[in-house]
Amino acid sequence: MIFLSTLLRQSVYDHAGHRIGGVRDICVALHETFPIVTALVVHQSLGNHDLVIPWACVQSIEVLPIRLTVAQADLPAYTPHPDELLLRRDLLDKQIVDTQGFRVVKVNDLKLAQIKKTARLVGVDISLSGLLRRLGIHMPVELLSRALPLKLEERTITWNYVEPIQVVRTGATTGQLTPTFAGAGIGASGMVSQVQLNVSHTKIADLHPADIADILEQLDVEEAGAMLDRLDMETAADTLNELAYPLQSELLSELDPERASDLLEHLPPDDAADILADIPREQAERLLDLMPAEESRPIRDLLRYEGETAGGIMTNEVLSLAQDKTVEEALTFLRQHSSHLEMVYYLYIVDGEHHLKGVVSIRQLVTAAPQTLMHELMDSGVISVRVDTDQEEVARMIAKYDLLGLPVVDAEQHLVGLITVDDVIDVIREEQAEDISEIAGADVEEAGEEQGFSWRIAVSRFTWLGVNVLAGFVLALILSNLFVRLQLSGTALVSLAGSVRISPVQLSLSALFSLVPMLLLTSGSLASQTLGVVGWQLRSTSGYDFWRGIWHELQQGTIGGILASVLAALLTLLLFHQPLFSLAVGVGFAVTLLLAAFCGLVLPNFLQRLRLSGSLISAPLLDPVIAIISLSVFLFVTTLFITHF
Repeated sequence: MIFLSTLLRQSVYDHAGHRIGGVRDICVALHETFPIVTALVVHQSLGNHDLVIPWACVQSIEVLPIRLTVAQADLPAYTPHPDELLLRRDLLDKQIVDTQGFRVVKVNDLKLAQIKKTARLVGVDISLSGLLRRLGIHMPVELLSRALPLKLEERTITWNYVEPIQVVRTGATTGQLTPTFAGAGIGASGMVSQVQLNVSHTKIADLHPADIADILEQLDVEEAGAMLDRLDMETAADTLNELAYPLQSELLSELDPERASDLLEHLPPDDAADILADIPREQAERLLDLMPAEESRPIRDLLRYEGETAGGIMTNEVLSLAQDKTVEEALTFLRQHSSHLEMVYYLYIVDGEHHLKGVVSIRQLVTAAPQTLMHELMDSGVISVRVDTDQEEVARMIAKYDLLGLPVVDAEQHLVGLITVDDVIDVIREEQAEDISEIAGADVEEAGEEQGFSWRIAVSRFTWLGVNVLAGFVLALILSNLFVRLQLSGTALVSLAGSVRISPVQLSLSALFSLVPMLLLTSGSLASQTLGVVGWQLRSTSGYDFWRGIWHELQQGTIGGILASVLAALLTLLLFHQPLFSLAVGVGFAVTLLLAAFCGLVLPNFLQRLRLSGSLISAPLLDPVIAIISLSVFLFVTTLFITHF
């Protein structure tokens, strides 16, 4: 087997032995099960341009360096066909769905094989070995693995299990999507190639909607929308319902309005209303207008209620029957009207004006005599909530009374909806996220949902860091005055009035003790923020995307740490009137806070991989670890600056 990473930058010589350049890319045609190599793209040092060499002029790619069968002057011109791709540019590092692991991975390398005179693309390497091979460190790591308990596994998906999708957005046309050859300056003007790799959508459709949703949440919005659009209506609707906020509304924006409207029709009204509540009002109205009136009316009714109330989380598809009906009529009614409902455990009994009068369980209906009237069978002590009841109170009532469903009534006791236990599970999750966010000082749920950097999140976290810096400043002020009282005249640590003059080095080394509380408060607060976010992600996703989570959190926490370090340096300058010392304190804070954030990110994941509970890395263990690391690093950095200054 031959790997693309091995061929890239390999020298190419013509038949006379003259070096032409280095391999930049390889062109393949997609019209066969295993794509055929059609040309090499060679970068020429002289002239700094690329030369496309047809495969017919190449002796072999199995023997390196690569040699041609003709002299450079005799090379024929080659024009790639529109359906040809460049392996490096168009396929390498693209995302691919691993249906066995139900996850999205990247193409780290590509496998080729040469059979007689024909070279083909045979598979994609998604393993760590492929990435190490591209970095040029595969052999040292492999040698190291022989001495250490490390194992580099090869993971390859053969090309016949991969479905290439090539999408191009044309700037000069009306948005039509067309294929093109993208590479080395070749291709139509104004076209940008975007190639996505997916395992065949027929294999994706065999997965559970929740598993498909996990895959879509790891893709870009455009790619996720393209995959969702290829699923059948029922599977797509179920998958959309499993997706997390705010990806649901983002995907609807990517889909054709007709398709988006059809998907919403297949959802329960309460779920459709939740999604539409998160998109612009004009767009929501447009999608509702595309639905039949009888389908859109229940959704419009639900959109009138506040989101965090009983009316906001209920469904208005609820089974109700008049109290003068018999058991036989009730069972007939259930057979006719319950097939599309989420939950059929209770039948609610109403009077002629639709006031809620009682409840009958399905068990009671099945075991009762056929001619028994509903008002004789029903339990008149039915527990219900008003439409404006807070969702947290709703969850408490369902948990307290062990209910599978809770009816919702308006101010006049008219039955208007039903809250099912699965809706309450979502509420409990939201309330838990809010509680953890308040404890950690960071919105843990929003941090997990945010795909890129957010200034709002960064500034929000800095607010709590700033509070700790200011509290530490007050303590430093108290300690510095205390040191003045305790030290002999002429050797006092510091005088805020400036009446006592001591050497800057003596002042700097002594003043560090006054800043220790500020350091411990701030580093502990930052570590708690990252711990809260990572702990919530571990609980939600089982630590699935560890490295992406670390990178994302470091991005968010860096700005807050920098701002906190600047604030600490300014307050230190105000307190001790030593610019160089204040600079050293600022740098020491920045390095310390970065390490504190990293500890808060890594330690929970480390414990999980040791099969220990992530809750072990809570305050009792985190605080001592952060205190030791923070104080050691801070003193090392600041004293290093002080001795040099």
